[in-house]
Amino acid sequence: MTATILIAALALKAVIDQPPAITGNCHPARVHFTGHIESDRAGLVKYSWARSDKPSTATFTVNFTAPGKLPVTYDWMLKGPADGWVVLHLISPESVHSPKARFEVKCGR
Repeated sequence: MTATILIAALALKAVIDQPPAITGNCHPARVHFTGHIESDRAGLVKYSWARSDKPSTATFTVNFTAPGKLPVTYDWMLKGPADGWVVLHLISPESVHSPKARFEVKCGR
Protein backbone atom coordinates (compact mmCIF):
# COMPACT_ATOMS: atom_id res chain seq x y z
CA MET A 1 0.00 0.00 0.00
CA THR A 2 1.36 3.43 -0.97
CA ALA A 3 0.43 6.64 0.83
CA THR A 4 0.33 9.88 -1.09
CA ILE A 5 1.10 13.11 0.73
CA LEU A 6 -0.14 16.33 -0.84
CA ILE A 7 1.56 19.55 0.17
CA ALA A 8 -0.40 22.70 -0.59
CA ALA A 9 1.65 25.57 -1.96
CA LEU A 10 1.57 28.84 -0.10
CA ALA A 11 0.08 31.64 -2.17
CA LEU A 12 1.70 35.03 -1.52
CA LYS A 13 1.29 38.18 -3.57
CA ALA A 14 3.11 41.54 -3.36
CA VAL A 15 1.36 44.59 -4.85
CA ILE A 16 2.40 48.26 -5.07
CA ASP A 17 -0.26 50.81 -5.99
CA GLN A 18 0.50 53.03 -8.98
CA PRO A 19 1.43 55.85 -9.11
CA PRO A 20 3.11 56.73 -5.81
CA ALA A 21 2.10 60.01 -4.13
CA ILE A 22 4.74 62.74 -4.48
CA THR A 23 4.59 65.71 -2.12
CA GLY A 24 6.94 68.54 -1.12
CA ASN A 25 9.02 71.06 -3.00
CA CYS A 26 12.24 69.06 -3.59
CA HIS A 27 13.78 70.36 -0.35
CA PRO A 28 12.81 67.60 0.38
CA ALA A 29 10.28 65.78 -1.79
CA ARG A 30 8.53 62.72 -0.37
CA VAL A 31 7.65 59.76 -2.59
CA HIS A 32 5.05 57.69 -0.72
CA PHE A 33 4.44 54.11 -1.88
CA THR A 34 1.41 52.12 -0.75
CA GLY A 35 0.54 48.53 -1.42
CA HIS A 36 -0.37 45.28 0.21
CA ILE A 37 0.75 41.76 0.88
CA GLU A 38 -1.76 39.01 0.23
CA SER A 39 -1.56 35.55 1.84
CA ASP A 40 -3.83 32.54 1.64
CA ARG A 41 -3.08 31.45 5.21
CA ALA A 42 -2.14 32.72 8.66
CA GLY A 43 1.48 33.24 9.66
CA LEU A 44 4.42 35.62 9.56
CA VAL A 45 5.65 37.17 6.30
CA LYS A 46 9.04 38.91 6.20
CA TYR A 47 9.56 41.60 3.55
CA SER A 48 11.82 44.43 2.42
CA TRP A 49 11.79 47.31 -0.07
CA ALA A 50 14.41 47.35 -2.84
CA ARG A 51 15.24 50.71 -4.46
CA SER A 52 16.84 51.61 -7.76
CA ASP A 53 19.70 53.40 -5.97
CA LYS A 54 20.66 50.68 -3.46
CA PRO A 55 19.85 47.16 -2.33
CA SER A 56 17.42 46.75 0.52
CA THR A 57 18.86 46.42 4.01
CA ALA A 58 15.94 46.77 6.45
CA THR A 59 13.45 43.94 6.82
CA PHE A 60 9.94 44.11 8.22
CA THR A 61 7.42 41.50 9.36
CA VAL A 62 3.63 41.35 9.14
CA ASN A 63 1.54 38.79 10.99
CA PHE A 64 -1.45 37.32 9.20
CA THR A 65 -3.93 36.08 11.80
CA ALA A 66 -6.06 34.74 8.94
CA PRO A 67 -5.86 34.65 5.13
CA GLY A 68 -6.27 38.05 3.49
CA LYS A 69 -4.49 41.31 2.66
CA LEU A 70 -2.39 43.58 4.89
CA PRO A 71 -1.34 47.12 3.89
CA VAL A 72 2.31 48.21 3.64
CA THR A 73 3.88 51.64 2.99
CA TYR A 74 7.31 53.06 2.20
CA ASP A 75 8.58 56.66 2.03
CA TRP A 76 11.60 57.84 0.04
CA MET A 77 12.83 61.37 0.79
CA LEU A 78 14.68 63.18 -2.02
CA LYS A 79 16.48 66.54 -2.13
CA GLY A 80 16.15 67.36 -5.79
CA PRO A 81 14.92 66.02 -9.11
CA ALA A 82 15.14 62.25 -9.44
CA ASP A 83 13.64 59.19 -11.02
CA GLY A 84 13.78 55.57 -10.02
CA TRP A 85 11.78 52.60 -8.85
CA VAL A 86 10.87 50.55 -5.80
CA VAL A 87 10.06 46.84 -5.52
CA LEU A 88 8.27 45.10 -2.65
CA HIS A 89 10.21 41.90 -1.95
CA LEU A 90 8.65 39.16 0.16
CA ILE A 91 11.51 37.24 1.74
CA SER A 92 9.84 34.44 3.69
CA PRO A 93 8.15 32.02 3.89
CA GLU A 94 8.86 32.24 0.15
CA SER A 95 10.47 34.77 -2.20
CA VAL A 96 8.03 36.92 -4.20
CA HIS A 97 8.57 40.30 -5.91
CA SER A 98 6.09 42.96 -6.97
CA PRO A 99 6.51 44.67 -10.33
CA LYS A 100 8.62 47.85 -10.20
CA ALA A 101 6.80 50.99 -9.11
CA ARG A 102 8.45 53.80 -11.09
CA PHE A 103 8.44 57.50 -10.23
CA GLU A 104 9.85 60.84 -11.36
CA VAL A 105 10.30 63.91 -9.16
CA LYS A 106 10.46 67.18 -11.14
CA CYS A 107 11.53 70.35 -9.40
CA GLY A 108 10.35 73.70 -10.76
CA ARG A 109 12.32 76.91 -10.60
